[in-house]
Amino acid sequence: MQPFHPLNVPIQGTNLVEASAGTGKTYGIAALFTRLIVLEKMSVESVLVVTFTKAATAELKNRLRARLDNVLLALEKTDNASGSDGLREYCAKHHDGDVFLLELLQKALAQESRQRLIVRLKAAIGRFDNAAIYTIHGFCQRLLRDYAFLCQVPFDLTLSEETHERMLIAAQDFWRQEVADSPLFAPLVFKHHETPQTALNHIRTFIGRPYLKFRRPEINLASEYQALQTIWQATRPKLAEYAETFWRIHPALNGNSYRKNTFEKLFANLQKADAGDTIPSYHEKLPMLATQALTEKTKKGKAVNDEAYQSLNHLALLGEAIQKYEQSEQDALTALHLDLLEYVRKALSEDKQNRRERSFDDLLLDVHHALTQNPKREQLAQAVAANWKTALIDEFQDTDPLQYEIFSRLFIRQGNPLFLVGDPKQAIYSFRGADIYAYLQAARDADAHYTLDTNFRSHADLIHGIGAIFQQKNQPFVLNGIGYTDVKANREAGRLNDTEAPIKIRWINQTDDDSANKNMLRQRAAAYCADEIAHALNEAAANRLTYRKNSNSDAVPIQSGQIAVLVRTHNEGSMIAAALKKRRIQSVLLHRESVFASPEAEAIAALIGFWLQPQRTEPLRFVLSGVLFRQTATELYTLNHDEAALLAWIASAQTAADIWQQSGVYAAMQYFSAQHSIETHLLAQHNERSLTNYHQIIERLAEEDEQSRSPAALHQWLLTEIQTAHEGGAAGDSNLLRLESDENLVKIVTMHAAKGLQYPLVYCPFVWDAPARYNDSWQILHCNGDSELLAQHQRSDADNDKIADENLSESLRLLYVALTRAEEQLVIYAGYCNDTRFNTFAYLLAGSSDTNRSQAEEIYAKAKKTGKAAAEMAELKTNWQRFLETSPQAASFAFLETPPQAAVYTNGNISDGHYQALAIPPRSFELIRHTSFTGLSRHTLSHNDDAREELQPAIDAAESGMADLPDFQTAEPADGNDIYHFPRGAEAGICLHEILENFDFAAPAAEQQEAVSHVLDRYGFDPIWLPAVENMLDHTRLTPLGNGSQNSLAVIPPERRLAEMGFTLYLNDFPLKPLQAWFADARTGLSAACIQASQLLDFQDVKGFLNGFIDMTCQDSDGLVTVIDYKSNHLGYNAADYTPEAMDEAVAHHHYYLQALIYAIAVARHFQSRGQPLPRISVRYLFLRGLDGSGNGIWSWDIDSDWLSAWVPSS
Repeated sequence: MQPFHPLNVPIQGTNLVEASAGTGKTYGIAALFTRLIVLEKMSVESVLVVTFTKAATAELKNRLRARLDNVLLALEKTDNASGSDGLREYCAKHHDGDVFLLELLQKALAQESRQRLIVRLKAAIGRFDNAAIYTIHGFCQRLLRDYAFLCQVPFDLTLSEETHERMLIAAQDFWRQEVADSPLFAPLVFKHHETPQTALNHIRTFIGRPYLKFRRPEINLASEYQALQTIWQATRPKLAEYAETFWRIHPALNGNSYRKNTFEKLFANLQKADAGDTIPSYHEKLPMLATQALTEKTKKGKAVNDEAYQSLNHLALLGEAIQKYEQSEQDALTALHLDLLEYVRKALSEDKQNRRERSFDDLLLDVHHALTQNPKREQLAQAVAANWKTALIDEFQDTDPLQYEIFSRLFIRQGNPLFLVGDPKQAIYSFRGADIYAYLQAARDADAHYTLDTNFRSHADLIHGIGAIFQQKNQPFVLNGIGYTDVKANREAGRLNDTEAPIKIRWINQTDDDSANKNMLRQRAAAYCADEIAHALNEAAANRLTYRKNSNSDAVPIQSGQIAVLVRTHNEGSMIAAALKKRRIQSVLLHRESVFASPEAEAIAALIGFWLQPQRTEPLRFVLSGVLFRQTATELYTLNHDEAALLAWIASAQTAADIWQQSGVYAAMQYFSAQHSIETHLLAQHNERSLTNYHQIIERLAEEDEQSRSPAALHQWLLTEIQTAHEGGAAGDSNLLRLESDENLVKIVTMHAAKGLQYPLVYCPFVWDAPARYNDSWQILHCNGDSELLAQHQRSDADNDKIADENLSESLRLLYVALTRAEEQLVIYAGYCNDTRFNTFAYLLAGSSDTNRSQAEEIYAKAKKTGKAAAEMAELKTNWQRFLETSPQAASFAFLETPPQAAVYTNGNISDGHYQALAIPPRSFELIRHTSFTGLSRHTLSHNDDAREELQPAIDAAESGMADLPDFQTAEPADGNDIYHFPRGAEAGICLHEILENFDFAAPAAEQQEAVSHVLDRYGFDPIWLPAVENMLDHTRLTPLGNGSQNSLAVIPPERRLAEMGFTLYLNDFPLKPLQAWFADARTGLSAACIQASQLLDFQDVKGFLNGFIDMTCQDSDGLVTVIDYKSNHLGYNAADYTPEAMDEAVAHHHYYLQALIYAIAVARHFQSRGQPLPRISVRYLFLRGLDGSGNGIWSWDIDSDWLSAWVPSS
């Protein structure tokens, strides 16, 4: 390849420019663009520049504009009289080292006058806003807009990021049409737990790739099933006989091949399938029962009857039949997935014809279709080529066949100059659809090949040291066409005052037979890395580690922000952040990922789910244990046994839900965060990452909330975004993770996100580990210029070898990106783990320069086989040491086997000082409160923290009050399984309430056994409690409710009952003292205990909103209304303990009378607003454990509406 010189390269044909890391790719593109404008006299509108991200586009625009500004300024600051000397002096003073600018100006002034050139440049700069600098999607959007007629697409297309929903709708249509009623596919998808969603997840990333080819399998499922059934039915009657035969000859068989435990499980599985009348699944040991295998594995000198061999051979034949059938099942599923892919692709294409919306993938597909299948494709290509005379394509290694064909048809076939700039060694985005083979094809098609041959990022020792690592192999990146080209260094010396080697190899195994597992090694590597960074920062604080930004600047101490730790995954990043934090070092995690892939998104989704269903507390526990609160197991255990605390969470969830309905999700989040100090928790953890994610997610929720989504719909939208993010879906700009701080923090960067970045000090603590080897169900195989989509079971050994080569190649390219981020010093962590043979360094260092991947893996596997793990570790360590001893660049390396000294950053900015709370002046406005019965009853004049569990109320939206009652002297009988012994506590209360909420009171409990059992099981209660709960349910539905009649829940029709009636009640005036006087009036009918308890209430006067949920509201045929609340409180072990007196004590103790009044006011207002004033309201508290038909267990209070007139205004 020739060196690339922007001033000399011919502007013709197709040119491939390979730009290794740090060689000034953007500089070269900007220089070439400037030449096209200045020397070739092209307009800024006629030069197309395409890159692959919006950030890169913005940077290119700035750089190109700055280039033109520099040329104009140089012309204006010099004159003709000074000639070349004046230009040379100006460039030396203002652009030292930039030889391009001087040469460009000299050539330009040789072509035309200074004045004319200035006029042209000013005109170009004035039109620069019209410059054609786009992302690939922006370019396609421009084509579709400007050439809509030739592209045959609607005018005024708009972009939409929401394609998942349309795909799912298409998948569901396919399922209804092709699967639901199919005798072949319906049982198959049921067996394999396939749904439209899961099937779509398999193939979604391939829908936008029309160039993929398939190996569509034949479906022989029916015939294979019949063959299997035939042999299985013949085998079933003889299973016992076969087992007896096997165990009879087992002593004569090789014990290692026929292990007892393995074959006991084999026969047990067969017998289980026979008993269940199902077909057994394949067992890998069934072929070992073939006659030939048994004969070969019989011990010498042991005689076995041939009939035994022949008998057991039937099981081997059964195994063959099972294997063939299961293969047929996989073939059928593969065919189904491919049919789904084509259906969804076609459905989306047809849908586009009726819409003016396009997704990002649609833009490329529409342009590709317009250039390949459109009748006006030639006219379109000619029109585009006439508009853009030359094209410069940046980051071309990240292209794919679709994009390459677009550029090929628009420029190569039209004869316009095309410059493809990229570096195949940095092609690391295959998971986003990039295809290195498209680049390699372009390289073969190119007319000329150039390279940028000077590295401006790093110093010579570092550059050549990294080069030496990759040059250990003739094919360092495994694949043909990707080599390592030496580059020159722009500077010889480093800018650190550190005299140590620029590349340190830190060996992490502590002994020659280190048995640490991978997780232990990761923790060790993180600790070593944090210790080294702490030491470096301490040295810098003492002015012993300094850095010069350039040759003319002063040396200053290295700063935290100049240090980067490169990781592969977010988990690794979190591990490093935690280790740094222990050493008082703050860090920031940078990655271009969707915020919905973060744990904060999952926590907020669970939190919203809790708001929508506060009676279910599982989501609450998930939230509390997660990133927002980080509660310990002890704290969660305490919560499970503290109903008061649990009730407070439930009450605030209901309040948040109400605020959401009234003011939107953002206001609800703000309320809940203030109530429970979410932001305070995150700040206390110094967790700026989580705090930033938290705010970004609720802002996105608020944006979606403006689309008039219901709470349930918004919750589902969030869950869909989370699922899409975890499945690797593209993140829109609004969903990309924001940086949490601009402070000077150590940067923790994923290797993928680090591309294009550079740092003085770089640490790679996890490059010793092999990347996770995902056995994906689908893989793209590249062969003979084609891209073929293969399911896992379709791949041959040769296919898997090819895929392994491609995966290792990408890992090596990612390693190259990581190592080349360093400007001054690089620390590589090396070591042995059980996956060492798949590691990138293991490949580079093994064998000779011609050793390929499979041979390298065999070297390590052979060492492990002969000497176990210690020998494999020794092989890797020896390879490292041999490389360091024989490399011409040995002076660039230091091999460190001693662990770094433990260190803590002594100049950290985490303060241990004490803080004084800010004095907040009193508010001058009247506070409008938003509270509930729980909030009011919590404030009393008596407090007792030793509340007994048997007096705890059941979980109810408006129940509270945890003070103790006088001790009841009830003897506990022997253990039983009745309702009195049913477990107590929060879970029990929630469980019983959920059962009652969904219970059909018209039918006996025995007829609803399945539903009741399901709820008990979900809450973890043993089935032995089912009869007791059913008995309680029947008592509840049949208990007379009073009101002067024998009405019960069983006889009140469903249309006259409403479960979980929610309300938000505005009270302009709810003062405490008058309320206590109201309770004390004998005419209310309250017991003395309740009146006495009411005098202990101590809440502030309420002016605002009261909210809650009523367990059951019903109206009988006479129009009388009863308010029912279920109480699972435990008052004793027989019905006699649930007398009116005992219940009065409980109601008084927990202030349920206040709850009853609030419920009565809410119901009275509801019927008043409907023009149906009520004469009275009956309140019935059903103590579930005490209902037996005798009248015990039901607490009654009838309130005349006249007595509610203070809170229920007449209409």
